Amino acid sequence: MRGGRFSFLILCALAASRAFAQDVSGHVFEDRNGNGIQDPGEPYLPGVTLRLAGKQDAGPLVDATVATDATGAYLFSPGNGCYVLQPADPAGWRLSSARSDGFPPTTPGYTEPVGQPRFAKLDQGIPHLQAGTFRITAMGDSIARNFNLCNSAGAFWYTTQVQSRLLCAFPSASSSVDQAAQLGETTDDLLVDETNNLNNVFRVIEIQPQLITISAIGNDLLDVDPPANPTQAQVNRAVAEILDARQNLQEILSALTSRVPGADIVLNTLYDNLAYKCSTGNTTDFHRAWLPIVDQVLRDLAWGQTRRASINEVAAEFAHEDQQGGCTGFEGKICRDIFNLDDIHPNNAGYTIVREKLWEASGGIDLGPKDALLRTSMTGTDYGFLRRVRRLYPTTWETRNGATAANPAAATTDQDGGAAAQITLGSGAEEFRLSGFPDWYDEIQIVRVLAGVRYRTTGTVGDDFYRMEASTTGQFRPPPGFAYTPMNWNFYTPLVGGGGPNQPPENPDFPTEKVLALPNVSSFREVTATLTRNPTLGTGAAEYQWPAVTHSDLATTAIRLASAPVAGTAGNDNYQVELDAAWLDLYGWEKPRPPEVSGSTAGGGAGQAMTVNRLDGSIVVTFDAIPGAQRYNLYIGRLATVSSGGYDHGSGAPAGPLCDAPTQSAGPGRLSITVPAAMVPGLDTYFLVTAHVDEVESPSGFRSDGTEIDRSQSICR
Repeated sequence: MRGGRFSFLILCALAASRAFAQDVSGHVFEDRNGNGIQDPGEPYLPGVTLRLAGKQDAGPLVDATVATDATGAYLFSPGNGCYVLQPADPAGWRLSSARSDGFPPTTPGYTEPVGQPRFAKLDQGIPHLQAGTFRITAMGDSIARNFNLCNSAGAFWYTTQVQSRLLCAFPSASSSVDQAAQLGETTDDLLVDETNNLNNVFRVIEIQPQLITISAIGNDLLDVDPPANPTQAQVNRAVAEILDARQNLQEILSALTSRVPGADIVLNTLYDNLAYKCSTGNTTDFHRAWLPIVDQVLRDLAWGQTRRASINEVAAEFAHEDQQGGCTGFEGKICRDIFNLDDIHPNNAGYTIVREKLWEASGGIDLGPKDALLRTSMTGTDYGFLRRVRRLYPTTWETRNGATAANPAAATTDQDGGAAAQITLGSGAEEFRLSGFPDWYDEIQIVRVLAGVRYRTTGTVGDDFYRMEASTTGQFRPPPGFAYTPMNWNFYTPLVGGGGPNQPPENPDFPTEKVLALPNVSSFREVTATLTRNPTLGTGAAEYQWPAVTHSDLATTAIRLASAPVAGTAGNDNYQVELDAAWLDLYGWEKPRPPEVSGSTAGGGAGQAMTVNRLDGSIVVTFDAIPGAQRYNLYIGRLATVSSGGYDHGSGAPAGPLCDAPTQSAGPGRLSITVPAAMVPGLDTYFLVTAHVDEVESPSGFRSDGTEIDRSQSICR
């Protein structure tokens, strides 16, 4: 009995110690759909390094590093205190976006002011704080200023609160907050070169802070926000402003990323101020339909930079309506002053939510009494990553409308020792366009695509500016009179160049706004952006789906360098854009490729040889079956091309192909395909059979050194 009681006491003690454990734990996983949530079937990532640094409440400084185990799990046990958590990007991987899904406020465990934890990270925060100097610049609008007419907690309250938490974690650091944000300012203001305040990219580049927080875009929409029953013209005007703000923010973020290399950047999403009481359904159709699109634009802008920016996921925790009228998030977080003069800004409880989301976006963790929910353990602190599977280069180029290019092919690769295409534009509609991206890597399951350019300028750019953009259709702009809808608005992805002065034409303003924050670029600069498509909304669906770029899209995608002169100025600039390379980076995962069909005339696969028999003018091709194949294709090419080491059974083939060709049994483990006599070419030819397994086509053949022969010729996709 004594032994049994003693064992029971030990078990109770162990259970109690775990119940009061002061741990930080979670999993790291491959986010195969990019939603920030580990869904069933998404693999864990072992061996990923995470760092936790900070200070215990009643103890020493903490700086610990662990690696995830075979199940992707990690655990820190630092005790109560203030900490910053930083997972390292494995080589070739990039942190996925934080989750942005909504929760009804009655969801168990969904507690104000935290809601659903949505962690991101600062890549350089811990080293800067340990080095002793940490300057924060809070840019943007009245939200960044913590403004409201409901007894505001004070200017820049939520930013200074996060600053205090960082100093709790790193008490020896010296930190300051640049109170740059201005009431009423827009994304356009951040591209106006003013010297009397810091709320623009030009001054922030000069001061070189370590953390830049941005709240912007709400005021861009303020004056064009459509009424309850808008006309198409009112919708078009508002959407034009959204697209202009997207251009501006891409230029702002990319300029800060390039020219403030020591800074992390955090961008706020935009809440729906009209969904103050979501359960009463008092938002507008435009807000319900378009604010989720605005927020996804912001997420894509942040993720697409060469150094991924973090997202302060405010929108997901504030009350909002989904596309079926369902309510998620916390209600009552918008200021409703007694004179009805505000109705836009968060009240103090709302700003407390903003604080918590900024803290999470920074990788911040409090354990114990300093935590907003008094949590002594943080479990489920998960991080998803996306792998860069392949970089694609364009294969064709063209000049349009009078542009000229020397050495244009240099822009189609970055494997040429730094050679660049020298492009001269002008003051009209000149354009240099790149396209022909490979679309045949069907084993790649695309989750996200980054479009990128590397360029510099020679000569002096004055007012005949340029911009760079990508488009999955090559159209770039809608036709005149186009009617924007939530499922049809996304014609291009901005890379370089903001909206510019007096843009958009539907709402001209800001005559001194800069098209380019960095017009003259003396050394090569890289810029990237997330290439996106229009959303979809299924029948009865509550939220939009954001389909990935497809392989078919790759075939029609173009990247262009286009002139963007300022109206009314002389076209006399003498400069060139030197474009070293343009590319598409595919992030996602790969299915296994099936083996080569045995006996390919050109490839010489293993197993029983392929046979070709003439019968009544037709040709019967027999071959070994591939386990699991859903369909087979038969290609016909010129034998002379094979003899010279290539293939020509694709678009220029002498006949065929027979895609999803009918097959017949040709004995145990063998199949046959019959080529009709009318399709048999009158010259020496080769025949190739490929198989599709799980929608992935098998190789068509290999050279003696093991390299695959021109898979672009296999066009049965």
